[in-house]
Amino acid sequence: MRAMRRPWLPLLLVACLTACARGELQTQVQRIINAAGLQQTRVGLYVQDLRSGEVLASIDPDNQMMPASNLKLVTTAAAVKLLGPDFAFRTSLNLIEPQDWPAGTAPPGAAKGAAIGRNLVVRGDGDPGFADPDILTARGTDVEAFLQSWVAAAKAANLTAVDQIIIDDRVFDRIYVHPTWPEEQLNRWYCAQVSGLTFYDNCLDVYTDPTGLGQNPRVRLVPAAPFLSTTNRAVTGKVDTFWVARKAQNNELTFRGEVKTHRVQPVNVTIDDPPNFFGQLLAYRLAEAGIKVNSISRPGPDDRLPTGRELIRVETPLALVLQRCNKDSQNLFAESLFKRMGRSVTGMPGSWENGSAAVRGYLHELLGTQAADLSIVDGSGMSRDNRVTARALVGILAAMNRDPKLGPIYRASLSVGGSDGTLQKRFRQNIAGQVFGKSGYIGGVSSLSGYLVLPEAGGGEHVIAFSFLFNGFKPPVYPPQIKSVQDQIVRLIDQHTSGPQAPIGQGG
Repeated sequence: MRAMRRPWLPLLLVACLTACARGELQTQVQRIINAAGLQQTRVGLYVQDLRSGEVLASIDPDNQMMPASNLKLVTTAAAVKLLGPDFAFRTSLNLIEPQDWPAGTAPPGAAKGAAIGRNLVVRGDGDPGFADPDILTARGTDVEAFLQSWVAAAKAANLTAVDQIIIDDRVFDRIYVHPTWPEEQLNRWYCAQVSGLTFYDNCLDVYTDPTGLGQNPRVRLVPAAPFLSTTNRAVTGKVDTFWVARKAQNNELTFRGEVKTHRVQPVNVTIDDPPNFFGQLLAYRLAEAGIKVNSISRPGPDDRLPTGRELIRVETPLALVLQRCNKDSQNLFAESLFKRMGRSVTGMPGSWENGSAAVRGYLHELLGTQAADLSIVDGSGMSRDNRVTARALVGILAAMNRDPKLGPIYRASLSVGGSDGTLQKRFRQNIAGQVFGKSGYIGGVSSLSGYLVLPEAGGGEHVIAFSFLFNGFKPPVYPPQIKSVQDQIVRLIDQHTSGPQAPIGQGG
């Protein structure tokens, strides 16, 4: 008697082997975490094969966790969807002639009954890339040349005097600092104020040179701003401890500490009220070029300004803003996107409130009921009031990976392991695939989320999405220890997906 054929047996065997391998991966992931001695650290982890849909590993994936800069993955995904991949920020300098004003209207700040003269209007669009140092360097220029191009545009219009420079920053509200950001860090570049007109990352670069021992060092500001009030209490000494203090709600700077050597990399300090600072800076540069400026003003909410004649315009494409946001983890870029989405969706000045509403609307459409468990209060993850889940982050990554139009722009914005951005020194060795991801850190929080992409024969690719959120660690557990765990898990997933590779080692 012939044996009965059972064609389902090979399929069952494959299914069993797959389940066993997946179970083994889960066990190994847990073993890595347990062996690291992370004490009371809370972990939210989710790993999904985006080709098959299989969940490869999962540890409390629905825990509401602080994401730190992994929140930028949410912000940039929402931005490319809500603003559109072809969106560009536009900042312009326009000349308004006296006859451009409708009868019965006058420039903001003009004296009642006074004759109307020529006015320059700077129209802000919330562009975080406006005179961004890295973007300028990539274009082979610098901030002084940038400013001179604006002065040249004014001179080409045959201006010798201007009644006012009107700074129209109304694309955003004028609340520049999120109320939950750490007050003691507001002078630092990563807490730069968020404004409708941004300039040079809303920071000053401060360079120093030593002089005689015990004497004040030479201090240079970039961009040069001689109108600022500065006090030099630093001294030339035997160590380099130079720092800059800025008083709250003004731009009075005090230089402190010691200077031993010529400083190549600047100390950064944030600017208070960046739109007004840019108005002062432009007025100063125009005066140097022989164009007198009587005053600087800003329009009120209901003031209507004539369009006037555009003298110069600067555009920054969304793709470039996404890259500065994700690859370089620039908080200002994330917050500007956040407020700009609020502006786009509501038509009102962009704010953290309507930016949050815009992003939550996007998440609800994408994730459904999962979105109800998320709390999004800013765009960068600086606030400790943000809450996301590892499952939700992987859901966003999966959705972007499926989108043939938006997905490539989104992935191109991520840091490439061992190559650029914040992951440049990680995943350089012992890995078959390529990591496209976003790291994150604030006190007691370390995160890593993104894609592991493995090439396949014929030019295809095998994509794994992952999210690791670690919250609540404190000494003797430190960030490098958490990063090592994250890197070991990525390499474990890489081995599981690609087959045996070199031994798993600690990430660089």
